Amino acid sequence: MKFTEEQYQKIIKATESIVNSGDMRLMGANAGISVHGKLLNNKTARFLPFRILENEIMAIVNPLTREWAHDKFVEKEKKYYWNSIKTNSAGRHSRLFRVESGDVTSYSRAEPADNISEDEQLTESEIKSWGYNPEMFDREEVQ
Repeated sequence: MKFTEEQYQKIIKATESIVNSGDMRLMGANAGISVHGKLLNNKTARFLPFRILENEIMAIVNPLTREWAHDKFVEKEKKYYWNSIKTNSAGRHSRLFRVESGDVTSYSRAEPADNISEDEQLTESEIKSWGYNPEMFDREEVQ
């Protein structure tokens, strides 16, 4: 089983107090019990079958193995180019892109752009996190 990016982030958020407190030094049954308890108490992380996925979850929780666990256990989201379905009063489409600061915003163009910029390759969860509704856009998968 693979985790979604959202599940991965929920695991980290639910257990950050354990990591920050230094309890990860235990890395045995006690750490597993602490993590399991945090996930059960966190309404957003309760969905995880901890006993089945304990090793994978603990690898995500541990800061030393987190990046490796992300590569191995998290489903890779597809990236798309996002062009608004509707046009503005000037007949221009909006196109989503990521600016240097990491924010996702849009710019207007008369026609949907050629797909050349990596700044315009965004996942659905990225645009949702910035308040955009994917249903309002035509999307073309990045090849």
